[in-house]
Amino acid sequence: MNCNLHKKMKTNRYFLKVKINLTLIVLTAFCYSTSSFSQNIIRKNDTIPQYLGSPITVVDKDFQRLYKRYKPIVLKVYPYALQSADLIDQMNNDLESIKKRRLRNKFLKRSYKQLKTDYKYVFLDMYISEGKVLTKLIARETGMSIHQITRKYRGKRDAAIFNLMGKMFDQDIKAPYNSKKEYVLEAIIRDIEAGKFYFSDSVKTITKAVYKTKKAESKKHKKLNKIKNKKRKKEAKKRAKLNKTRLKEKEKHAKYLKKIKADSINQ
Repeated sequence: MNCNLHKKMKTNRYFLKVKINLTLIVLTAFCYSTSSFSQNIIRKNDTIPQYLGSPITVVDKDFQRLYKRYKPIVLKVYPYALQSADLIDQMNNDLESIKKRRLRNKFLKRSYKQLKTDYKYVFLDMYISEGKVLTKLIARETGMSIHQITRKYRGKRDAAIFNLMGKMFDQDIKAPYNSKKEYVLEAIIRDIEAGKFYFSDSVKTITKAVYKTKKAESKKHKKLNKIKNKKRKKEAKKRAKLNKTRLKEKEKHAKYLKKIKADSINQ
């Protein structure tokens, strides 16, 4: 028996060696096919071939999850950030030609009203998460935070009001854009610039009537979801009650069978 076991162990070792050698041959062939030979490294009278292959991107699971989450938000919001940068540049060029303070203030008020009519309902239609990303991207494209922009073009009072409103929605409008911290957004923008997926820089505007109809539809949808959830909860409760009654009946039946067996044994 011991001899047979020893023979089996030897054969298993031999097959393992063969498998390892085959895998090494396959890997070397793959290296030759995918990479280009550069030079030989000599170490203690032994030559080691060095190969240069194409770079491999290592992606973390958390990064993939965040990338999937923020990609549609960036695609929706990024055109408005680009538009805001263009508008600020245009406003600065126009303000250079206006020297009088009164005329400058009139121009800023007029432009603010125009922007409000064009983009008020667009921003109201956005989710809080989309608004947060938009503030970050505006800071990225303009080089100024939202607080700095409002203080420059609207004054200290409006900047303070905007800051309070931002805090209500858990947004820090004073914070500058940090490319190292926002590495996911930077990766998405790099992919947009590289043309890895479709991106339209066209900006959409929403009228008051369209916004109201959208809100009414969302309210109806929420009501329907509440009704559905209530029905599901009721059905779940009914199922739980039925399961309890069935278990009780089974227990009673098991007790009854035990009694019958005990009586038969006693007789």
